[in-house]
Amino acid sequence: MADRILVATDGSETGARAVACAAELSDKLHRGLSILHVQLHARPSIELTRLAETEHLLDHLARAPHSAGHSSASSLGAYYEATKGAVERAWVIEAIGTEILARACTSAADAGARDIRSRVAAGDYADEILDMAEAEGAGMIVLGRRGLGRLREVLVGSVTQKVLHATDRTVVIVR
Repeated sequence: MADRILVATDGSETGARAVACAAELSDKLHRGLSILHVQLHARPSIELTRLAETEHLLDHLARAPHSAGHSSASSLGAYYEATKGAVERAWVIEAIGTEILARACTSAADAGARDIRSRVAAGDYADEILDMAEAEGAGMIVLGRRGLGRLREVLVGSVTQKVLHATDRTVVIVR
């Protein structure tokens, strides 16, 4: 039986609203909640900066043990650009993803979500959402209308559109 709700978040304000909606649905419908964050490897540093400014992630990174002395960076973009090599950059992306997921789980629990499971994934955003929905037996997927993408005038984001067209599950789109 498809008794779980899956919500995907990228850490944006819209993603946070999607988590809040999914948590409320989880509570009211008595369904477990699965939360997914797909790592932001393909995001330009300007989008990471926008996210960090909104979520205060730069402070979190500066305190982390792998910060490599970049604690004086003025923005996440500067922090990311100061990293030396793929391994350190991958660590920055992983740390951001872990923090986004932790905040989403805390928010969902505070809102009354039930049986919370979470996962960070790497890969194509829509494919990872669809794969987790299948693996978790989710009958419902909750997504933000737009995430961190740069083209805000587009009505529905490309990830949301791909998920909508590729699944027969109920999809709730949050503004």
